[in-house]
Amino acid sequence: MRMQAWPTLATWGAGLIQLATGAGMLTAGSGGAARPYGVVLTLTGAAALVWGVVWLSRARHPRVGIGIAVAGLLLTTGALAVDTAHVSVLAVAVAAALSAVAGASTAAILRRRERQEAHPAPAVPRGSSPGAGIGGLLAAAVVVAALVTPALASTEAGRLAPDHGAHTFVIDHGHGH
Repeated sequence: MRMQAWPTLATWGAGLIQLATGAGMLTAGSGGAARPYGVVLTLTGAAALVWGVVWLSRARHPRVGIGIAVAGLLLTTGALAVDTAHVSVLAVAVAAALSAVAGASTAAILRRRERQEAHPAPAVPRGSSPGAGIGGLLAAAVVVAALVTPALASTEAGRLAPDHGAHTFVIDHGHGH
């Protein structure tokens, strides 16, 4: 798998958790500093999602991505101190780990680019097909989804979400005539 996809996948996972955690801090039961902190955390999660799209489409602005990853890491872990009643330790742990992966992988790509620009090497043709990394990309997406799904469920927003497992059916035997 191309390393270019790692920052995007990790950033999207962390961003989704930051959005859910921030939204949970904005609920009616939160008070004091939790609401403004929730707004900032929600905006950071949205920024992470947008940056992930930009990175995946053009692999641009790596320093912005590193900044978003560091901000997400600090803000998400700080949320535990601000609103212990509405912030999940599992969600914070997963978001922090994914933010660290996003920041580290983006930094590694940036460092490799800077080295290549300073010491250009002759182009070596690769023998792989364009879709060669798709299996690795799918495997990484499954891993991120497996981490993010329970983390999202553990957030306040996840706990307040309607139960999608219980469906009710309405049977109408006539038109009410």
